[in-house]
Amino acid sequence: MPLNLDTLQLIWPTALSVVVVGLMETLLTAKLVDEITDTPSPKRRESWALGISNLLASFYGGIAGCAMIGQTLLNVKTGGARTRISTTVAGVFLLALVTGPSAVMGQIPMVALAAVMMVVAVTTVDWHSVNPPTLRRIPVPETIVMGVTIAVVVITSNLAYGVIIAVVLAMVLFAWRVAHVVASSGRSRRAATPCPTR
Repeated sequence: MPLNLDTLQLIWPTALSVVVVGLMETLLTAKLVDEITDTPSPKRRESWALGISNLLASFYGGIAGCAMIGQTLLNVKTGGARTRISTTVAGVFLLALVTGPSAVMGQIPMVALAAVMMVVAVTTVDWHSVNPPTLRRIPVPETIVMGVTIAVVVITSNLAYGVIIAVVLAMVLFAWRVAHVVASSGRSRRAATPCPTR
């Protein structure tokens, strides 16, 4: 494809969607692993590594990628992984499968891959978080954001739209909650101020 303004205008919306979804998934995966392993990770370094690796991958025909939350959770929960060695081994193994026996890999039926993805999805979901007692304890704004995100993704079949609308909705609900707290504290302060005597 020619590298000109028309090409950039054509790929810009898709590229922006991939950037938003990829960065959000990477940061959410890092946060989740931090909570499970009780260890901090440098989010800025994760973001830089994601961007640089995607740029380098494009030079040899690769496509953009991000942290794989399903593989990461299986790696941490099932394999007990706690270091970057497990991630490196998984990446090298995946690269070997893609570049080596790619013809053999192409013969695997899509149904088998779908079954693997279903197992990963069932393993990844925190089923405790969708129990009715747990949902009753979650703040209403968070439940609204979760429901709207799921609805937008299912209706549009576009995860980027779901992420963008969820972020905007979360900001609006947070601003509304803060404004409500500020207004309530202002009323209580005025009520507590004694009237001057004449």
